[in-house]
Amino acid sequence: MLVLGAGLGMYVSIGIVLIHGFSVFIVPIVEDTGWNRTHIAALLTPVAVVNGFMSPVVGALTDRIGPRRVLLISSMTTGAGLIGIGLSSDAFSSFAIALVVASILGGAQTGVPYTYVIVGWFEARRGLALGVMLSFVGLGIATVPPILSAVIAMWGWRSAYIAAGVATALLTLLIALLIIRDPPVRPTAGTGDGHTLGEAAATSSFWLMLGAFLLNYLVAAAGSISLPVILADRGVSLANAAMAMSLVGATFTVTRLGFGVLLDRFPAGLLTSVVFLAPVIGHLLLAGTDNALPAYVSAMFFGVALGAEGDAMGYLLAQRFGRRSFGKIFGINYFAFTVGAGLGPALLHFIADEGREYFAAFTTFAVLGAVAPVLLVTDWSRSRRRL
Repeated sequence: MLVLGAGLGMYVSIGIVLIHGFSVFIVPIVEDTGWNRTHIAALLTPVAVVNGFMSPVVGALTDRIGPRRVLLISSMTTGAGLIGIGLSSDAFSSFAIALVVASILGGAQTGVPYTYVIVGWFEARRGLALGVMLSFVGLGIATVPPILSAVIAMWGWRSAYIAAGVATALLTLLIALLIIRDPPVRPTAGTGDGHTLGEAAATSSFWLMLGAFLLNYLVAAAGSISLPVILADRGVSLANAAMAMSLVGATFTVTRLGFGVLLDRFPAGLLTSVVFLAPVIGHLLLAGTDNALPAYVSAMFFGVALGAEGDAMGYLLAQRFGRRSFGKIFGINYFAFTVGAGLGPALLHFIADEGREYFAAFTTFAVLGAVAPVLLVTDWSRSRRRL
């Protein structure tokens, strides 16, 4: 039940609703307000950066008071933040502020406390447990954007944010009350189970993994979150364009389940570095043609990369640094994760210049994506020499 409850929480996490779901809001908002599309897409950057800055704070609170209390409080604040977006005024500045505030209020409804729960309760099959829990993120990517798109079509984008806020608050509150339980023994600063944050930050592994997680998610999120807009520019209807996110989510889910099992059986660092080549292939497919079909194929490669990262992050960090300060260490890496999610799409739209320079954007991101597996291979080879 813990894995199921944590998975359901991840299904409506702030990253799914506010960041991945944002892709289906861009065009309706432009049509309703006349605001510049690039400016709207760029708002994901401050949203993700603010949410990312919250991650170390959430990690520290989770270490101190436990994940259940953190999730109880954040269930209500997350709902309030999403509702606030729908109730914001007609000014672009008001909308931008509402998005940032929602990111702050939803800062704890992320993988930080939910991963803490799974890492704390599971050891022998930790990879499988993480894979099952995080597969719900793929389900969310696959189903939440189309659901939001349908609500937007019926009632408008403002009502969709309000509905998302109410649904998120109710579901996450019930999960925190009825299912989530703190691990039986929470590591504290006085225990010897692993590294402190300072000890971890003094290692090359910490920075190599941080860089790899940042670049992989930046590149994969740039492609996946931008796909509805890219497909719309290629003449695909908005409804069909939104379905590209379903492909991302479906592949994400399969990867999460399968990759979690593989992490328990093969060298995790080397395995992850191979999978981190997937978004490079996705961007090269997009750069190679202006047709719609390759874009749908690229969605599956982006889903593979996104799905592998969540499993790998919790697994590799726990394996390398232990549970002593896991919340803080994971929170900092989750910061890189969310910054990549916000900066990637905005940077892609900036380079693409309203769709006129897509080739330059896709090739740039393919090059950036190729750096992530190099960093992980470097860390893996160094860790082998230490053994």
